[in-house]
Amino acid sequence: MSEPPGVQGFSPARPLSTSRYLGSAAVLALLAVVLCYQFTGAAVSRSGAPHLLLGIVLPVLVLGGPILAAYRRSKLSEREWDEHRHTEARASAARSRNASVSSLGLTGFVAVAALVGLLIVTNDGAVQKTFFNTSFMAKSLGDIFRALTVNIEIAVGAQILAMAFGLLLAIGRLLPDKGFWPVRILSIAYIDVFRGIPSVVLIYLVCFGLPLTDVPILSKGDPVVYAIVALALTYSAYNAELYRAGIESINKGQTSAALSMGLSQKDVLRFVILPQMSRNIAAPMLSQFIGLQKDTALVIVVGIIDAFSQAKIYSANDFNLSAVTAVCFVFVLITIPQTRFVDYLLARSGTKLKRV
Repeated sequence: MSEPPGVQGFSPARPLSTSRYLGSAAVLALLAVVLCYQFTGAAVSRSGAPHLLLGIVLPVLVLGGPILAAYRRSKLSEREWDEHRHTEARASAARSRNASVSSLGLTGFVAVAALVGLLIVTNDGAVQKTFFNTSFMAKSLGDIFRALTVNIEIAVGAQILAMAFGLLLAIGRLLPDKGFWPVRILSIAYIDVFRGIPSVVLIYLVCFGLPLTDVPILSKGDPVVYAIVALALTYSAYNAELYRAGIESINKGQTSAALSMGLSQKDVLRFVILPQMSRNIAAPMLSQFIGLQKDTALVIVVGIIDAFSQAKIYSANDFNLSAVTAVCFVFVLITIPQTRFVDYLLARSGTKLKRV
């Protein structure tokens, strides 16, 4: 049977070559093996079976498997193509690329881990002794956890105030009538100014400035309360923008429909806009709260004894920074569950949007 017009001389394109992926994976694997060899030599010993086993044999077996599998699939793809089995050749080439990419990810991870380990144990473990001395960490953890309650108190108090005041700022900025233009200008000015002032500067001004004013009540407050107010002033400006974005993300047709049903503007805001806005901004607001928790460590500039300042006391006494590293671990342990919860909220929100 003769070929149809336009098909004579047609030759399908070959599958994409995996040689670049394989070459990159092989080079990175070689680097990873060298780093593993150096790391095990510094951590275990420079001679003997453990050094060879952990530094060369084990990395080669772990890293070489995916590279070898990718190479075999690449050769299989070439054979299948030569045999005019084009569909099978493309599938083998795709599997070879996937194996090569997986090998790149694995070797990259091993190389970075070995490099970090080498930096920690090199020079007779100087980095480990300075930053990761477990005895100094254990000694300071009790006082660090007790001082952490101050950070939690400041973070929770500031978040509550920032959420309430931020909502008022957002509503003030979005007031529609022309007669409210002074309120809109005032809200915009506040948001712009306090988003531009660094948190540490505002903490310094409020905590040291208010006691100097000798104003009744204001000048006699607790430093922790001053820190809460200072952080609330800063984060209310950020929260106001989150609220504004959440409100503007709601279809204006819902507001019109609610007003046509006889609801007042106040009821529309309360029963229609705010519930939907709360769901839309839940994840970004929690992310903002995570940032606020970390900023509570800035109160060290005004002498409040929080977890970080307590760690600094231990570091000064021991001439070692392991206590500060312990604070880092504590804050990471606190924020990781919240971060994963943010990811869950974002994923759930994305799933709901797809269903709609």
